[in-house]
Amino acid sequence: MLVADVFLRCKVHQNCTMRPLLPLFISIFIALPGIGYSQSAPKELTSPLLTHKDSLFLTVAEGKKFLHHPVKPKQTLFSLARYYGLSLEELYEHNTTFRTDPTLHVGSRVKIPVPNRAIKRYKTTSFVKSKNVPIYYIVQTGDNLYQICKRNFGMPVDSIVVRNKLKNNNIHPGQLLLVAWMGTEGVPAEWRPVRVFTKNDAMKARYEEEKKRHKEGVSQGVCFWQKDSKEKGDLYAMHREADIGTIMAVTNPMGGRTVYAKVIGRIPGGYESNVEVILSPEAARTLGARDPRFFVKVKFLK
Repeated sequence: MLVADVFLRCKVHQNCTMRPLLPLFISIFIALPGIGYSQSAPKELTSPLLTHKDSLFLTVAEGKKFLHHPVKPKQTLFSLARYYGLSLEELYEHNTTFRTDPTLHVGSRVKIPVPNRAIKRYKTTSFVKSKNVPIYYIVQTGDNLYQICKRNFGMPVDSIVVRNKLKNNNIHPGQLLLVAWMGTEGVPAEWRPVRVFTKNDAMKARYEEEKKRHKEGVSQGVCFWQKDSKEKGDLYAMHREADIGTIMAVTNPMGGRTVYAKVIGRIPGGYESNVEVILSPEAARTLGARDPRFFVKVKFLK
């Protein structure tokens, strides 16, 4: 029987033996949420999702910087999106498993695109350690210290050497380098540029959908394109194995750019066996191609 029911019955029956206990019942009814007819919604986290004792890992892909956020108890996709000034769709875009399983597992890391404005490369006079999270760059295969410092962060090599107490400029894959900090308050949405979805974005979305219904193949080799062509606008490819009509992903390791192109046919006879894919001029230019032949890595559907 609900306390509210007891209250109503005792009010009707003047001789009810439980009437002296009504004040006690009423105090319990008020103090314990959920016993009454309504229950307030759970409060959202109001404190920062990170503290200066945490660490953020950073990687660079296709010229874009990504933080890898360490998931803590009670954090949700909504709280992460708000903290980093993102939409849920952007979280899904860079963490595709969330589309089928949106569960956040404590201790896992979520990939977050980060604007340069949110990365504090130096400690200024107003820098407060307790209000900043350290950011560590994860050294990748092929990295060198000059490339990391100059190309990715626009910093002198000596700054990173001194900051990490390195004995020389030698680094190895997987090594963590302290490169910057981010404020514990997160990233304001207005710090992010307005997103303009390109044709390549649309093709990428199609590839992800088609991948659910096809087997994915992986290869690498020479990419050929007509450098002197003035053709513009279409992203298409020719390949020996990919199902015609599907989308394929072609990556240029030099710079890390990826283009998604529609497979329109097979590679004609007469091309060397090491030619893995033929791209349209627009697709090749999207990859930053300069030579008519260059090395690529390919993912295709069959």
